[in-house]
Amino acid sequence: MARIMVTGATGLLGRALVKHLTEQGEHQLIACGFSRMNDAGYRLDLTQANQVAEFVALHKPDVIVHCAAERRPDISEQNPQAALALNADATHSLAVAAREHQAWLLYISTDYVFDGTVPKYCEDAPTNPVNFYGESKLQGEQIVLAADPGFAVLRLPILYGDVESLEESAVTILLKYLAQTATLDTGAAAITTPNVYIDAWAIRSPTSTQDIAHAIAQMINLQLTSNKDLVGCYHFSAQQTMTKYQMLVQMAQLLNVSHSHVIAVTSATDSAKRPRDCSLSCERLASLGIKSEVPFELGMARALQHMPKSLLEMLNIRL
Repeated sequence: MARIMVTGATGLLGRALVKHLTEQGEHQLIACGFSRMNDAGYRLDLTQANQVAEFVALHKPDVIVHCAAERRPDISEQNPQAALALNADATHSLAVAAREHQAWLLYISTDYVFDGTVPKYCEDAPTNPVNFYGESKLQGEQIVLAADPGFAVLRLPILYGDVESLEESAVTILLKYLAQTATLDTGAAAITTPNVYIDAWAIRSPTSTQDIAHAIAQMINLQLTSNKDLVGCYHFSAQQTMTKYQMLVQMAQLLNVSHSHVIAVTSATDSAKRPRDCSLSCERLASLGIKSEVPFELGMARALQHMPKSLLEMLNIRL
């Protein structure tokens, strides 16, 4: 059995990956987290280079999947040093340790390394991030590939999945705009709700963490068992493109609640600048037989079914 180390194992993607690999039962998992880690894994502060070096030397993973990141563009803009500490500096410590102990490192990155002006972006397209979050993740990519040309980068778009809080995903947090609108489309008395204005400008490719976890597992197995070394940049994304407004409308329909108060806004509304459309071409993984298999309606229906009831009840929504 190979030893697979997952950083950010308590986060949205990390949890999905650990769950998928555990269910497969083919590898020994080394799940690492920090602020939310419990007895099910290892508490590791990735910003402490000595701790990272000692941990990797002790556990000797064959593969490291680096999911941990500061993923919030607005927070990254407000506190760039904190973003760099995790997205770049910690990545450097991990890459050095991986190289020294001959572990294959897969760095999870973002479509925000592109400026969103000429989609779809292939894996070798020129990068040009428009905000500090994208810049910090690009620095992480460069650090990883400079440390060892045998390492790999996986760029992903906006994610959703089984959340512990609505804020974990830029998709599920939109559910807050349905608060107090649990008027079923079956003739129940209407509830007066103030209008809310949602971005219908930026084009995104919301992708299920369950879908991504399956793809990463396939990448790991190919790296470990085939004669094809996975190196350089790869893209993985659902193919359906949507605005946040369209995502919210779809979620309202799945929940059978009103969205008549939701107004589409066709101009940028976020505090940190966002790219308009950084849709990804995923040809490198597709050529290996690794493709997205979960459309948004199906993936979001699953996520809503697994969502803690308390979160939906907080919004006055019941499935």
